[in-house]
Amino acid sequence: MRYMYLYTAAAAAAAGVASAFDPSSSGVQSRRDALTNLVSAASATTALAFPAQPALAGVGAPVPFDETRKVLFPGSLMNSVAALRIESALRYTNISESRRKQNLDEKKRAKYGPKNTLIVCCSCSDDATPVADTLAGMLGKDITKAGVEGVVSLDCGSSGMPSASTMSDVSAAAKKLSASSGGREISVVLIFGPHVGISKEGKVGYVERRVNDEETVATSEYAKAGADDRSIADASKQAYKSIKAKVEAQIGAGGLGEGISEMTVVGGVTLNRCKFGGKEKGEDAFYPLMAKRIVPDGSTVDIYGGAFGDREVMPKDRE
Repeated sequence: MRYMYLYTAAAAAAAGVASAFDPSSSGVQSRRDALTNLVSAASATTALAFPAQPALAGVGAPVPFDETRKVLFPGSLMNSVAALRIESALRYTNISESRRKQNLDEKKRAKYGPKNTLIVCCSCSDDATPVADTLAGMLGKDITKAGVEGVVSLDCGSSGMPSASTMSDVSAAAKKLSASSGGREISVVLIFGPHVGISKEGKVGYVERRVNDEETVATSEYAKAGADDRSIADASKQAYKSIKAKVEAQIGAGGLGEGISEMTVVGGVTLNRCKFGGKEKGEDAFYPLMAKRIVPDGSTVDIYGGAFGDREVMPKDRE
């Protein structure tokens, strides 16, 4: 009966459209009146045939997580998108160099291939995001094709600061991969930086978690002290600069390490997001602040422009 009603109503509306242009219909309508009737009849048909769906309520409404990150971390992007951009920048640089220097030798130019790439993440000990959902995990899936098995996670404490043994740990992991891959020289992608949560309500310094099937809210020390959103965001950016200085100092002091042909260093701030619930859940985001390749002689190739140059990242945050 419902469909018969819709059909009848739609037919009646269509008849109204026809009468608007039917010279035989009673009365003479102006062009404006005829068009007005046409629009009204069409709207009535649409409303009857496609009634509002409660399940679609809220679709397209602003998501607090995204609203906050766009204001306080402009240029940030989802981890999966960041991973694709990094991989693309690496391959583009390699291919262009290969064409000039190595005459398109596929075996020689595969610097970041599935069997010779090591993904290393200098992660905070209190970051509860599963490795597979991190930027490092996604790069492990895309580049090494080994997923989380292709990622080495180094515990850098709750602050994300690398320890004195970080580079020697990277070198040891590279030697192990080289031995298992027929003595290949290893290319390393090192990802570092602090993390900060953004809650469902868009508050910085908080993130909802599910631990042992119980929902909890992780709160940063800054939030506990009553700091506002911008202050906490600024603190995370300052923490990044401290970690960056330590990473660069370690690489500068000890080099890349034995068996490592080159290292791509990617730095930024990870923005943790709730992983359960409705539209508020989703993958973490990344605020990119560094992307460069380093070769054993210490020279570098900046690939930030190729990966993130179009993002509106604050220049002062990259200093």
